[in-house]
Amino acid sequence: MTQEIAGRILLVDDEPAFRRMAGAWLEGFGHHVDLAADPESATARFAAAEPEVVILDLVMPPRLVPEAGLDLLPRFAAVPVIVLTAHAEHELALRAVEAGAWDFLPKPVEPELLRFAVERAIRVARLRRELAEWRTGAAGSGDLGLIGRSPALTRLRETIRRLGPTSLPLIILGPTGTGKELVAQALHRSGPRRGGPFVPVHCGALPAELLESELFGHLKGAFTGAHRDRPGLVEAAHRGTLFLDEIGEMPPAMQVKLLRFLNDGTFLPVGAREPRRAELRVIAATHRDLEAMVAAGEFREDLYFRLKGFILRTPALAERREDVAILAATFLRRAAPGIRLATDATPWLAAREWPGNVRELRALVETAAALAGPEGMVDAALLRFAAGEGEEMDAASSATPAAPGRLEEAIAALEARMLREVLMETGGNQSEAARRLGISRPGLIKKMARLGLR
Repeated sequence: MTQEIAGRILLVDDEPAFRRMAGAWLEGFGHHVDLAADPESATARFAAAEPEVVILDLVMPPRLVPEAGLDLLPRFAAVPVIVLTAHAEHELALRAVEAGAWDFLPKPVEPELLRFAVERAIRVARLRRELAEWRTGAAGSGDLGLIGRSPALTRLRETIRRLGPTSLPLIILGPTGTGKELVAQALHRSGPRRGGPFVPVHCGALPAELLESELFGHLKGAFTGAHRDRPGLVEAAHRGTLFLDEIGEMPPAMQVKLLRFLNDGTFLPVGAREPRRAELRVIAATHRDLEAMVAAGEFREDLYFRLKGFILRTPALAERREDVAILAATFLRRAAPGIRLATDATPWLAAREWPGNVRELRALVETAAALAGPEGMVDAALLRFAAGEGEEMDAASSATPAAPGRLEEAIAALEARMLREVLMETGGNQSEAARRLGISRPGLIKKMARLGLR
């Protein structure tokens, strides 16, 4: 069975009964469905709804001939199109595939076959979109995978383009949540080792003895539990880039061993006698003040200068407020393609301080998307509620009933809390939420309406 995913579907068919039936099936599977009955309305709905997948009947008015549907295919070329044909129209279906259709289904359509085809098509649509974003950004010719157009981010991109092709060691400094690993990935992709691996290591996640094994590997029998030889991350990053995240948290004993590797390119796996070599670029990052740590004796001065080929600084989100709305819209589109930001959300987002930076913004937007449901709108009231800055939202979008004073109110409050938690866990997928709650999807929708949940 395929994993259930929700998407935006445009269903184009001239038969009212089939539109209602297939539309109900698709909504029951968790999708947002737009309906059209003829070529003109189909074109208008396609432009307005921005569907991820189109389901198209090939025989439609005003001419009840195959060409009516075939003529529409070029208008929907940006997304996968599933065409519907009668059993006797196999040749027509092949013509449609040759003309650009992604798949075809015979009428009468079986619900599970429709579900399977649509979910495959949605996955293809999203992979195409991710590939396009990667080609224009992550490949190094566009925005380097860094979202925004503020002056601070523009300067950072220009620095990455100049430093990427070099082999200089680098330190990336910046507050937590500002995308230091994204910057390191952009440097890797724009450099001569982009064909090699990019290997991240969080230096503060492990104690010194385990970090040594993680970085340099170990031989079988080197310590209790070492049942086989295990290569380390330094070896895994050979001819690529080793990203040492939170280098300021590295224990002093490991600083010495890392310096030895940086000086001559050799390392000794735990339990080994013969050194090994690895050729790679090292990029380090931290939110701490390394110069102050050096002055306080908390970080080795020789290691600092060995890492400090060049220092980049990632700006805090408060320094690039022009990018807040762009980032929020991007995170919302990735979390829930059917949901949009309301007009009043943008000034509310831009006015916040964002001490957690981009990571905080992303978490808030994804929480709001889960609360909004697959067909909702993220407005300022919902964002305030998701941020925990109010007990309830406005009357039109309240997700928290009034404080219970009677049994009925207490039950309503409990139901609302359970529904919110399950919807958050399922990413707003109503079908999956209904399954977990042991009720039907229509029953869930009725409860949501009664409780004022989006």
